[in-house]
Order: sequence, then structure tokens, then C-alpha cells
Amino acid sequence: MARPNPTGHQHGAGSINALASFVTYVKALESLDKNRFPDEYATYRDRIKQLKPFLRAHGILDVMAIKNPEVAALIGA
Repeated sequence: MARPNPTGHQHGAGSINALASFVTYVKALESLDKNRFPDEYATYRDRIKQLKPFLRAHGILDVMAIKNPEVAALIGA
């Protein structure tokens, strides 16, 4: 059994990029008023949903708790 590599280099940059993108989009979503900026809100929401397969494939959702209930619902966490 392979030991985990905390730097992420063994598994490539995909998981690091997916996680960084996820955090960026969640923070952007949380800072927007969905009533004032519905198009931007929808864009961030869609991008978060698109990242779900990457987050699951790299096991990120197995070790990370999603605090925002709306975001948790988007990705089925």
C-alpha cells in the first residue's frame, strides 16, 4: 500500500488545483448577493458543481467537511 504524500506531487497537481478552485469559487459565491447578481452567482454555483467529480476522485470530500449548507447541497456532501 502506497503511503500518502502530503505535498501532492505524487498524484499530480490535479487535486491541488481542484481544491484551490473549489475554495476560490465557494468564497466568491458566499460574497455575492444572489438576488443582486444572479448571473455571477449561477456561474460560481455551476463551477462548484463541475468540480464535484474531481473532489471525489481525489478523496478531498472524504477528509474535508463543508460548512456552508448550500455548498454542501450543491456537491452532495
